Amino acid sequence: MAFAVAGIVIGAFIASYFFSVRVVYAPIPEQSPVSEIATSAAESLYARSEPVRLRIPKINLDTTFVAPLGLNADKTVSVPDSYEQVGWYTYGATPGEIGPAVILGHVDSYKGAAVFYHLGQLEKGDEVEVTRADGTVATFVVTDMERKPQDNFPTERVYGPIDYAGLRLVTCTGIYDHGILRYSHNLIVYAELKKTQGENTQ
Repeated sequence: MAFAVAGIVIGAFIASYFFSVRVVYAPIPEQSPVSEIATSAAESLYARSEPVRLRIPKINLDTTFVAPLGLNADKTVSVPDSYEQVGWYTYGATPGEIGPAVILGHVDSYKGAAVFYHLGQLEKGDEVEVTRADGTVATFVVTDMERKPQDNFPTERVYGPIDYAGLRLVTCTGIYDHGILRYSHNLIVYAELKKTQGENTQ
C-alpha cells in the first residue's frame, strides 16, 4: 500500500522527520509557540482555530479534514486515515496564524489516485483556501514548490519558525519502491496568507 505523507519524532525537541516507513531525517530545533513567533498584532490576523475544509480551485480539490494529526506511541506524527481527506499537523500553527501550518495528504492508494494526486499541477500565484472551525476562510497564494529526495527533506523550511502566516502542503512523489513501500521524493507546496474573509479575525 502506498503511503504519501510524513511524520515527526518529537522528544525534548521537535526532531527527526520521517515517513510511515520509518526513514529518519535531520533534527530541527524546538519551535516556540505560535503566539511567541508573532512579531506584531497587525501580523496576527487570526486567532487559533482548526482547519475544517480545504479548497484548491486550480486542481478542483474540495475536501475536509480528518481529526488533527498528533503523535503515535513511537513519537511519529500520525498520517491521515483517509485517502480522500487531508490532515493538519496539530503542533504547528493553524492556517492564518503566524507560523507554518502544515497539511498532509496521500498521493495515491492501492485503489488509485488520492486527494493530493494533482498537487504537482499548482503554480506560483494559485490560490488555496482553508475554512476554519470559527467560520473564517484563510486564503493563501502559492509562492514556491519543490521536490526533494526523502533523505534530504527540507525539515527546517517546512516546520521551522517564520514571521508570517504560511502554509505547507506535503505529499509524496517520484518513483514508488514496492519493496520498501515508499516513494523516492516528497512534493512540498509553499504558500503565504493573501487575504481574509469572515468573522473573528484579530
